Amino acid sequence: MTINETFRRGVLNLHTAITGRHILDCLDELNRTQWLSYDNLMDMQRYKQQRLLEYAYQYVPYYHRIFDNAGFHPNDMRDNPAAFQKLPILTKSLIRENFSELQTTEPQRRKQLSKVTTSGSTGQPLVFYQDHAFRDNVTADIQRHLGWAGWKMGQLHAYLWGGAFEETLSHSVRNRLIDWEWNRFLSNAFTLTEEKMAAFAEQVRRQRPRILFGYASSLLSFAQFVRQGSYPDITFDGIISSAEVLPEAFRQIIEETFKCRVYNRYGTKELGGVASECEAQNGLHVSVENNLVEILNDGHTAQPGEVGSIIVTNLNNWGMPFIRYSIGDEASWADGSKCSCGRLSPRLKSVEGRIVDQFVTRDGRASWAGFAGDGYSSLLAQPSIKQFQIIQESIDNIKVLLVKDGEVPVSLLKRIERTMQAAFGEEIAIEFEFPEKISPMPSGKHQYAISKLSQSQGIGTNMTLTNNS
Repeated sequence: MTINETFRRGVLNLHTAITGRHILDCLDELNRTQWLSYDNLMDMQRYKQQRLLEYAYQYVPYYHRIFDNAGFHPNDMRDNPAAFQKLPILTKSLIRENFSELQTTEPQRRKQLSKVTTSGSTGQPLVFYQDHAFRDNVTADIQRHLGWAGWKMGQLHAYLWGGAFEETLSHSVRNRLIDWEWNRFLSNAFTLTEEKMAAFAEQVRRQRPRILFGYASSLLSFAQFVRQGSYPDITFDGIISSAEVLPEAFRQIIEETFKCRVYNRYGTKELGGVASECEAQNGLHVSVENNLVEILNDGHTAQPGEVGSIIVTNLNNWGMPFIRYSIGDEASWADGSKCSCGRLSPRLKSVEGRIVDQFVTRDGRASWAGFAGDGYSSLLAQPSIKQFQIIQESIDNIKVLLVKDGEVPVSLLKRIERTMQAAFGEEIAIEFEFPEKISPMPSGKHQYAISKLSQSQGIGTNMTLTNNS
């Protein structure tokens, strides 16, 4: 163990002693369990599943009622694991309709709950709660995946990730402390101006972080900036792309620019890390310790290679359990062959996740529009908004479609306008419309950020890129 790793572990152990959180313990456990046999992994997952179901039946009113209505009892799982399939699929609309009943009634755990908001991949805002065990395991799983990309405890790493547009002093101090604990720094992916990318590039060149973690489109924008500038010496040991679909064209350009591998990772705010590529890059290993993943095609279990809807049961968040939750994304299983890395957890062959166009700004930037749904403060994930869609009509005009649930406060509309102008330029005109519904695309998917400019110019997460040096 290096001096740096010993120091960081000491810092994190101090954090545990002060806060009662157990991130380092979770990380050590995940690094152990990832090498278990397949049978042992499944036994562990079934044990955690059983405990979750028993807890939910006792302490979560929604599940007590749903289990009874389905003719299901947690004890049924002991003799017939397939009884789990009796339980109905949990959707975002059901979560909104049964919000209070989905929260634990256990007093001690209720004290741990933290409110979270997100839109996921559909533009349908969602508010929910997470407890300490969930958050500790999510953080630990991220660090485990960093390790798969070459990171070692204590090494400096960097993020191109969402940051707050409006942050209180207490949040700022807390975030800086956490960044120091983990030895990392961040550039806000929501405002990637050339000046900020230049500053980030200089910081990377000066401090030499070994791993870069970011959104696929933000990593691409930074790679293109570096290729056009005088930064041939910027390299990493590995790069992790998360929160968006990673097209192979993106991966190729990013890898060639930074002379390292790019690892695809799939996760959501509601569930944490679901699956990630290992060093063999032969599919995405499911984090079976944290999530039970089903892939269903017309209600039936999908066969390897067959695309279906992703249904996930998170095994850690007892404060507000998500049992058989439909994310809105699609995936397929890899075949049953063993991965050369030695890990025996099931693998996803591919994931068809959220689709978010990049918006083109007057000063020539390609700016990521995903902040509206999955940003630091989830701008449009509000109780008064059922669904939203943002459309860049022209270089100076953005249309915001809001399906209302009651009245949308004027203060929120002003905040939306202020935030979008901060992201895309003060000269941008923001136009609000309030339709009764927002229709899906011809593919049947809902896309919450659409740029008519990026689509016409071939910029964004759905394009096919050519490799121009």
